[in-house]
Amino acid sequence: MMRPDPQRGAALLSILFIVAALAVAALMATMAITQQTAMAKAATRRADAGWAAYSAEALALSAVAEMSVLTNGQLTPLTVGLSQPVVLPLRGGVVSLQVNDASNCFNINALANPDEGAATYARLYWATLLRDLDIPATDASSLANALADWVDADSNTRQGGAEDGYYLTLSPGYRAANQPMDSPRELASVMGYTSPLRKALAPLICARPETQMTRLNINTLRPDQASLLRAFYSEALTLTAAERILMDRPDTGWASVDEFEALPDIRTIPEGQKQTEALSTLSTTYLAEGQTTLDGGSWPFSFIISAKGGSAPETIWRRMGEE
Repeated sequence: MMRPDPQRGAALLSILFIVAALAVAALMATMAITQQTAMAKAATRRADAGWAAYSAEALALSAVAEMSVLTNGQLTPLTVGLSQPVVLPLRGGVVSLQVNDASNCFNINALANPDEGAATYARLYWATLLRDLDIPATDASSLANALADWVDADSNTRQGGAEDGYYLTLSPGYRAANQPMDSPRELASVMGYTSPLRKALAPLICARPETQMTRLNINTLRPDQASLLRAFYSEALTLTAAERILMDRPDTGWASVDEFEALPDIRTIPEGQKQTEALSTLSTTYLAEGQTTLDGGSWPFSFIISAKGGSAPETIWRRMGEE
């Protein structure tokens, strides 16, 4: 009887190990190639989505130019091209775009205005908006000061406000931005601005690159934005009256601010309680936003377009992708 050769068994075992190692290496190589292919496809889709967004921006600039020429900035809810969704086909998807009047919002960065008088007025206006959301006056003042502390350049804490000393006690801790916001979503980091409060404020606010308050266009202001109008009349105009005025607005709008202020609810308000210079029937700033939907993915974009003094519209701010 022949005895098994131990060397043959060891060789067979070595071969099995080599085969197993090669199989694992092949599997890893296949997975790496698959992953690299997927990443390359994703990068291509992002690039395609980016080019589609730039094309949408060009379309928005063209639409704003046409609206500016046809209306001389005198927009109304009936203006062709305003607030009307446009959907364009794209190989493998679509691009959707909508252009809106960007005048009618409270610019939260106005609280960072280097002119203390203007910044103080912005805080008072902001507190009025908060009170219209049934927030008690003391709390509204504290919330206004907390926001001012967040966006202003210094580290001095206002009454009821918050600076680094508060935010560093949180877990995880962080510092106050001490600079204007890029998006209203940053309110989530500011003391006291809860999710329900931010949701309630969303239709009323914006974050513009400048630190001036926006001028409201009374011809495109929506009834759900009546608080913005009321705040310019030192609360002498009731919220109910402001809503009614906007719902009863003529289809073609008011020809001038003077015509608007001749309304019964407005003309009885004392001059000292009016901020007439903050109202207009003209629009010079537009918000274009939409998204590219491509191969099951979605890439949002938004642009702020300025069209002032008859000059060609230009993009003054853009965002590609999620905030």
